[in-house]
Amino acid sequence: MPTDDQYRRLLAFRNALRRFDQWSRQAAEEHGLTHAQHQLLLAIRGSGTEGGPSVGEVAEALMVRHHTATELVDRTQQHGLVERTRSTQDARRVQLALTAEGRRVLESLTAVHLEELRRLGPLLDPADRQ
Repeated sequence: MPTDDQYRRLLAFRNALRRFDQWSRQAAEEHGLTHAQHQLLLAIRGSGTEGGPSVGEVAEALMVRHHTATELVDRTQQHGLVERTRSTQDARRVQLALTAEGRRVLESLTAVHLEELRRLGPLLDPADRQ
């Protein structure tokens, strides 16, 4: 049976997640991005796929449909943050990469996000340590 303290910690954790998400959306806007564009840049940069992820891999990482990811990539590419390249191993495969500007914006956003996560750290561990 969960204790009162566990309920309080779980509530605090869920509230911290919502506050972080809201804060993150605002931070993205302050850097000239939508929340979805920020998530796209993270999905591309954080991908372990050599040469960059495909649109399908990004769609999976973002938990959206392929056509939604394609539209997001198109819009973000128009802003000069993302580029499509052909795979050197398979010319049929299109991979996504960040442009220099995309890397610059993501690096700046990541720095403020890591600082915010350090601040929230104690709230992001709802596990019972007793």
